[in-house]
Amino acid sequence: MVSRLEFEIDKFANGFKNTIDWMLKDIHAQEIKEGLQYFNDNKNKLEKDPDSTDALFMIIRLVKTSGFRLKPRNFDNKLDLFIKKYAEDFRTISARDELIMLVGERKRKNVELLFTYPTLKEFTDNLYALANHGKTEVLGEKGRDNYLRDFGYWDRIPIDIHEMRFIIRSGIYHSFSTVDKSDHLRKSDLHDALTRFCRNCLNDYSVEGIDLSTAPGIVDAFIWSFSAIDIYNMCGAVPKCKNCNLRNVCLYSLANTQLVQKIME
Repeated sequence: MVSRLEFEIDKFANGFKNTIDWMLKDIHAQEIKEGLQYFNDNKNKLEKDPDSTDALFMIIRLVKTSGFRLKPRNFDNKLDLFIKKYAEDFRTISARDELIMLVGERKRKNVELLFTYPTLKEFTDNLYALANHGKTEVLGEKGRDNYLRDFGYWDRIPIDIHEMRFIIRSGIYHSFSTVDKSDHLRKSDLHDALTRFCRNCLNDYSVEGIDLSTAPGIVDAFIWSFSAIDIYNMCGAVPKCKNCNLRNVCLYSLANTQLVQKIME
């Protein structure tokens, strides 16, 4: 294994910031910037309209799918038609019943619980409070953090396999985990490690007006883009270290380089 002296988290942090700067100028820059604007727009919409139908759309979609990527055929179209039909009247009994039909009887309790809140903003604020204690309601853990991040709580990180690989391989986890208590397979521990990395290594670094030291959920969006197969696919199931901007500062790459050198000696 590579020694700790050969991996320096400060060097990695500088390389990571340079990589973000590169991503904001590269071929996917417009797509990434539109994503950042989407987060900002959602935040403003929910602040101005406590019952934002955009928030409703995402909540119901997550309830139905139990995740963000997979969705039933034509579900988005049906949900869009529902919102156009009811608009701000979506809290009526008939609208609630129609929503239950859309998501299915198995998810009835999720919809009914959502409607116990006077507004979606109150639901969102309470969901955030629950998240800070490792709890959730209406949405699953991943859906909870995905929704909260997308609607203004940028300290929440919707961790999936892409982020797990990156946080562990890069050295972020090894530098900011509590070794005697942490588990690299526990998402909450990876969440905490990335949060500490942002707070300690990305202070005074902003992107599109967003202070990344307090917005690990936004940092997560860059990690996801860097790793996802349909965008950069750099740190996916098979990492492309030879082509990676971080190859000289990433723990995984440094360890593999040292191993190859030993084999060749």
